[in-house]
Amino acid sequence: GARQVKKFHAYLHDLGIDCIIKQVMTKEQKWLSRRYIAYRTLTSMWFVGAVWLYFYRIFITDQQVGVLDGLAFAIGLLAEVPSGALADKFGRDKVVRTGQILAGGGLLIQAFGSSFMPFFAGQAIMMIGVSLVSGADEALFFERLKFDKKSTDWRKLVTQGSQVALVGTFVATIAGGWLHTIEPRLPWILNGLVFIVSAILIWSVKDDRPKKVRQKFVPELKDYLFDIKTGFAQFRLPKLWLYVPFIITVQGLFYTTGYGLLRLILLDRFHFDPFWGSVAIAMSSLITVGVLGYMHKNADNLSEKKVLTIIGLMAGSSLLLSLANIGWWGYIVILALYAGEHVLQPFLSEVLNNRAPEAQRATVLSVASFFKTLPYVMLAPIIGYLSTNGKIEYFFVTWAILIFSSVTLYILASKKDNRLNIAV
Repeated sequence: GARQVKKFHAYLHDLGIDCIIKQVMTKEQKWLSRRYIAYRTLTSMWFVGAVWLYFYRIFITDQQVGVLDGLAFAIGLLAEVPSGALADKFGRDKVVRTGQILAGGGLLIQAFGSSFMPFFAGQAIMMIGVSLVSGADEALFFERLKFDKKSTDWRKLVTQGSQVALVGTFVATIAGGWLHTIEPRLPWILNGLVFIVSAILIWSVKDDRPKKVRQKFVPELKDYLFDIKTGFAQFRLPKLWLYVPFIITVQGLFYTTGYGLLRLILLDRFHFDPFWGSVAIAMSSLITVGVLGYMHKNADNLSEKKVLTIIGLMAGSSLLLSLANIGWWGYIVILALYAGEHVLQPFLSEVLNNRAPEAQRATVLSVASFFKTLPYVMLAPIIGYLSTNGKIEYFFVTWAILIFSSVTLYILASKKDNRLNIAV
């Protein structure tokens, strides 16, 4: 009877294969899923992830690094939203491939630099490449896979991709730390080459949306600018606006930690040298793989509101804990920020992809990435200055307050959103 059927489904869920019954993937979906996971793995292999600041410090000061990052990330930020609109208009596949090649090239330029200007040029080119890729790669795979939007299949794939990618991050981080001790330029060279290989890997993944008829330059430009305006306008609608403060403060912190100065400043604050810092980040990768495994198995039972609230509170608390002189116990902070970043990503990816209009999906994802990147562009010179002058605690306290405020706002707004949905 019904009870036996329910028990059987519970048994299949425990085995982790209930999703196969709910939706049997086609051959193309299987091929695209494998290609997506391989692509995610390659693009997560940041060999310079734990050592880039130590490389820069051979040639420039932390304050110069803050200025360098602020300027280069500002250029990337300016390219962020237009790149999403370009992808939606002219082909997501072309834009993603171009972006990965530029990102790899920018890393190679920095690998052979020895002063501020080559680092700035390489970092700027890399950030333009990253901006081209941002949002467009997810939109490309999401559209091609054509999963049922009511299912959690996309979130499960993103989670599984993150698990495998973190193994790649683990290997790359350890290898990067070891290579840095041999020759500081080697991690940069390897990182650049891996990004270029990722572009080759997805060369056969094409954007299969119907091609739009090209217009003359002025009408085409007007349409392009209108697409950008519409992408921002989506975040003024009730379905997305409640996520904006959360993206700016919490994802912004994770971006500042993962891609900016903050993680390495924290490692230095907690007395980790380049090698042991690499080990700490690598261990965080392995632990996060386990957390994501739990998420993948229980995807249908995890509440978005609870997960986002826990992550936000954990991020703010980690900044406050960084005020204490706790030595290697500071690894708790490193782990919390690392795991929080990767746990949050599948949930926000699902929300944004499902709630964005199909024709402007890459633009909406790029606007979200714009909001995520914006804080670091403004904060990079400030963080560099505070770190150089031993006053980084001011940042910890201020940003923790902003995070707690955004979490409170998200909880209140989501309650209102739920009441509106019930009323509809």
